[in-house]
Amino acid sequence: MADDFHMTDTPSTREAANRAASAWNLGGEPSLIGRLENFTYRAGPSDRERIVRVTEPTHRSFAELEAELDWLGFLSQRGIKVSAPLPSDRGNLIEPFETADGPLHVSVFVKAPGSPFNFQRDWGPEFHRALGELIGSMHAATMGYSPPEGARRKSWAEDMGHLRQVISTSEPSARSEFDEVVRWATTLDTSRATFGLVHTDLHYANMYVDTQYEITAFDFDGCHYDWFAYDLAVPLFYALLSFDLPSMDASQQDWFYGPLLDGYKKKMPIADEWIARIPGFVRFRRADLFTFICKELDIDNLTHDWDVRSVRRIREGFNNQEPLV
Repeated sequence: MADDFHMTDTPSTREAANRAASAWNLGGEPSLIGRLENFTYRAGPSDRERIVRVTEPTHRSFAELEAELDWLGFLSQRGIKVSAPLPSDRGNLIEPFETADGPLHVSVFVKAPGSPFNFQRDWGPEFHRALGELIGSMHAATMGYSPPEGARRKSWAEDMGHLRQVISTSEPSARSEFDEVVRWATTLDTSRATFGLVHTDLHYANMYVDTQYEITAFDFDGCHYDWFAYDLAVPLFYALLSFDLPSMDASQQDWFYGPLLDGYKKKMPIADEWIARIPGFVRFRRADLFTFICKELDIDNLTHDWDVRSVRRIREGFNNQEPLV
């Protein structure tokens, strides 16, 4: 895959974004932010900038998109800081546009206030406590959420079920780890108090932070039914992965087992047994991300420093496993 792949779009996605600017009365021509599993653009004047997302039906069905946006609206209406979807001038949260490459589904979101997370500026107890409160608020609200009929997000098992095949047979440690964490997960309780719709990808590129440590989450494309504890494990995993913190042992991270969990517990109860399982969910996320990298990138010919370092640390983790309890 070319290095500039993630900064390129297609004539059809550009056409869909331009048609969205008209359908949502955004003004101006959208400019590409990037692409991965969707194409994202910015549009509108600086004082009311919007995010335009173009999705191929092969990535998400209409019913999956409908379920995501309904849940996002539910969270936003309850005062939870998320980048909310906006209806088009026709009142639709999703507009399907026919293009030369086939149909594309487009949605528009409020741009999150604040600025991208900055490790030097934001990393500290106030940020961790605020992040814990945000995640706890999302989970507490979700316990009372019921999706509309016909709208559907997948469960973790459906999302993970087909991924093992993307791991090369030359990666026996990765395959073994994937199998072990999936077996472990199938033994866990899925009651309404522990399991529901979760973001699943709350890493530091998917949140903006303002000067008062108010955090707004966005990019809910990967949301699915999973354990609430998984959502807590994801930012821990990315901190360990991205910032070269001294230990891959999650239980040694005082910032997490201190202010972040304190903030979470202000909004959502969590039993000690689920806190004890967070290192296991870190392993789960590690295996999940490895499969994603195998699927999306040429894992044997990585060029970006973050990708190279991440794969190295993930592979180290496969041989340095936290307990599954």
